[in-house]
Amino acid sequence: MTLTLDHYMDSLFQHGLKIIKENETVIQEHWKQIQFYFQHAGKRLAKPTLKSVQILSEIIFDHQYDKGTLLDKIKLSWKKEIGQNPMNQFIITLLENSVHRAVKLQANFDHSDLQAIQYVFTKISEHLLTEKREYLFTMDHFLKHLVTSEQLPIEWIAVIERNEKVFYVNKSFHKSQQLVSTTYDLKASHIFDLTEKLLKYIPSSDKTNTITIPFENSTLLLCMDRENKYITPFINYTLQLFESSKAMVNISRQEQQWKDAVIMFYESILQAKTFDEALELVTKGFINYLPFERCGIFSYSPNDEVGIGLSGHRFDIKAIQGITEDVRNLPLINNGLELLRLFGKGMKFLQPLYISDAKDSFPANYVQKFQLKSVVVVPIFKASNNRLIGAAILDQGANSKFTISEDMYSALIKFGQSSGEIIGEFKNKSPLLSQPFHLSIREIEVLTLMAEGESTSSAADKLQLSEYTVRDYITTIMRKMKVKNRTQAVAYAIRSGII
Repeated sequence: MTLTLDHYMDSLFQHGLKIIKENETVIQEHWKQIQFYFQHAGKRLAKPTLKSVQILSEIIFDHQYDKGTLLDKIKLSWKKEIGQNPMNQFIITLLENSVHRAVKLQANFDHSDLQAIQYVFTKISEHLLTEKREYLFTMDHFLKHLVTSEQLPIEWIAVIERNEKVFYVNKSFHKSQQLVSTTYDLKASHIFDLTEKLLKYIPSSDKTNTITIPFENSTLLLCMDRENKYITPFINYTLQLFESSKAMVNISRQEQQWKDAVIMFYESILQAKTFDEALELVTKGFINYLPFERCGIFSYSPNDEVGIGLSGHRFDIKAIQGITEDVRNLPLINNGLELLRLFGKGMKFLQPLYISDAKDSFPANYVQKFQLKSVVVVPIFKASNNRLIGAAILDQGANSKFTISEDMYSALIKFGQSSGEIIGEFKNKSPLLSQPFHLSIREIEVLTLMAEGESTSSAADKLQLSEYTVRDYITTIMRKMKVKNRTQAVAYAIRSGII
């Protein structure tokens, strides 16, 4: 299984729709209040607001559509009933805000639900208010232009579908007409019989012939000049070009999908007010906005080359927090850190690491304890000061094997950077009053330098102290924390948000 953002973001869209539908009664009441206000206040927006509520109510609440179909139907109805209006964005925003208010009345909502609703209305707005050219790459548009071209000897094209054992005409295009909705009921057990029936309904000259071309999940039936010998290979070639163009449009759309995920993730973690909240929101965010099931967050101490378990989501948090592991025991991760050691000052990001089988890269006790199979290691990197704070370990659940798509790497890099900025900010501002001991400002400075990889002598140089004084500070810190060595002291300080 390959994890793709395209499918996951469509799932997020459907989740937002589900929440909206579940709260239909309350939402409709809020929308009625908006309509009532505009009507009785004599506002110019009364009519378009009424129409917009009717359109969204009919399409969102009364039907089951996939994302693309739903957006297309809303746009078609909106264009017909409302058209272009400078206040359209205001109307959509107003209706969206009322949906948020309605959902917030429920006791069991959370921020990710509200963001799913926001995503639904964002896609609706983009579809309605921007002049995209994706319609140029639809099958209808393509076939219509083939038929209406004066330079091609095509009389008509019919799109043949198959339902169980019956062939039928889904739609047809004629040289002298626009798209023809098939009102006649044409069915047959064979395409030949269906062609015979179709020729009786659509007039054509005596010099025409019909050919069939399989395409995607349909069959194209073309009626054309029989004397043109080269039209069939030409049509096949143009269909190939059409498919390539659609693929490029799809790639462009997928690129936008990961950007949407990054924006929603960053908005969610900005809510953090403490170090612990930052950890919780980051671990949840990796799961809520990417197609993963479990997330563990680890801090990295360059001084002793250790990874320190901080938190997790859908992992045993206490088990994660019990981990203090020398990264040199993790070969692939350690190799990745070589780039940071060599070129750290010039690095703007670190590449996520996909590991197909965890047993090749992690100690056996972790693989067995957490039932690891395929995992992704995402560096949590603070680009503002080129500092590696730690890493997120992601997977699809116990013993699950998967791969990831190319667009996922771009999203993971941005997730790691956003996490680094938020977590890094709170690590340096965490209050110390809740600790069972008190560290002086100087002791915190020493501890911070130890965590950043400075030796005792280099820390002494930076603080303009003697090496013996720095050692005394380290001893005092260890005594206050009741730990056996400075690695444990750094691990405790990081987990507690002291540094």
